[in-house]
Amino acid sequence: MKKLNNTQKIIIYSAVIFSIFLTCVLNLFNFDWYNFFSKIQITGVITNNSLPYDLNVHFLDVGKADCIYINHKNHNILIDAGDKEPFSTVTEYLKKQGVKKLDLVIISHPHRDHIGQMPEILREFKVGKFIEPDIPENLVPTTMTYQNILRELQKRKINSEIVTHGKNYILGDLYLEIFSPVSHSENLNNNSIVLKLSYKNISFLFTGDAEKTEESQILNKNYDIKSDVLKVAHHGSRTSSTKKFIEKVAPKYCVISVAPNKSDLPKPDIVKRLKKISEEIYRTDLHGNIIFSTDGENIEIFTQK
Repeated sequence: MKKLNNTQKIIIYSAVIFSIFLTCVLNLFNFDWYNFFSKIQITGVITNNSLPYDLNVHFLDVGKADCIYINHKNHNILIDAGDKEPFSTVTEYLKKQGVKKLDLVIISHPHRDHIGQMPEILREFKVGKFIEPDIPENLVPTTMTYQNILRELQKRKINSEIVTHGKNYILGDLYLEIFSPVSHSENLNNNSIVLKLSYKNISFLFTGDAEKTEESQILNKNYDIKSDVLKVAHHGSRTSSTKKFIEKVAPKYCVISVAPNKSDLPKPDIVKRLKKISEEIYRTDLHGNIIFSTDGENIEIFTQK
């Protein structure tokens, strides 16, 4: 066996001494080793039980599509279900979170990039209640994906409801307010469910693909849309996020669900508009999965990338 020279010995001894010193210092300040390493997942998925607070809102990286998973203690909510590809990403993510039942499932509107994996979700998990927006009869999709959703709802006898503005829900300590659709529109995006989730002093606004017309209708209703976190509508398109609407929301944080180099989104002028009001902007194409963890007073943000 080759003997170590003096330089190699010094390096090894120094490393050992530094490790012992660092461990002593971190233990002195009660550093939580378990919590630190529990947040580093081989799969890249941070689980609810490793997050600091009891309300956790996950914005999933599903490309130019939408999917939001919300966990509060024993309650689980899903808003939208991404596109059809990549297949099973939403189901796999929820299973890694230990989800067995979804108390509330919401589709903002039935475009493919919001309902793509919903039939599988309805098959794989127990669902307490299913909500979709009231849309004009001539806009009801005839696609196989949407028909499969209707088939699963009927087959599993899931309690489903078509909603418009003014509907409210209470789930544990969570309060959900539906602000739209206000009226029928021939543009399916403008029939999106826009809803606010409130927990103590923290709130989130989820906007689907609501465009300028629907934003204006919500403003005319004078709803309290002010929120700490805004899910930016329509993936940062120019169709949405008017100056007046953004100023009324006054978000501290914005989240844009978008794919790299897809349709040239988000638009630079929309990002610039958001930056004038928001402290931070998060994007799934840059940050991967994005999680907001809150106790109703404080917010901590975790990103996959």
